[in-house]
Amino acid sequence: MTDNIQETELMRRISKGDEKAFEQLFKAYYARLVVFARKYITDRDLAENVVQSVFVKIWERRESVQIAKPAAYLLIAVRNHCLNELKQQKILVWAEEKQGAIINLTDEDLPDESLAEKVQNVISEMPPQRQKIFRLNRFEGMKYKDIALKLGLSHKTIEAQMGKALQFLREKLPRVIESQGFS
Repeated sequence: MTDNIQETELMRRISKGDEKAFEQLFKAYYARLVVFARKYITDRDLAENVVQSVFVKIWERRESVQIAKPAAYLLIAVRNHCLNELKQQKILVWAEEKQGAIINLTDEDLPDESLAEKVQNVISEMPPQRQKIFRLNRFEGMKYKDIALKLGLSHKTIEAQMGKALQFLREKLPRVIESQGFS
């Protein structure tokens, strides 16, 4: 899809809630955007989740967002989501390392409330099913399809729940880390 007039009309239809126009946009760009996202994120499931998140945000904000050049907008949005995901992964790895270090400390060495405990508390604020899905993926290393089979849910449900879990952590974890004086 390269015709600017056609893209402008497509975006106008999407802003009016036209699901077929949105589906057309999705089909035109999804596969290419996943390939693009994998330049940043090697995990295919996670790359697909990032791209899907971008499309979900476009649909949720369809009435207020003005996108003149969808191709450029989508590339930038996917790149930014990938970079945010990589930053989030760094925070989670850092928190897991801290948790491992804290396990080896004596009671006298522990601060009143450790960062690892706070991270676990943030995770425990998620709904139980989302929390379980998140822990299976991030702490046990299970792929989305394996989690779906284990829990008897669809792959799309796992993707959606992981997207919501990651968004929740993106919002909450930076505040927890800042409150601890870590950076």
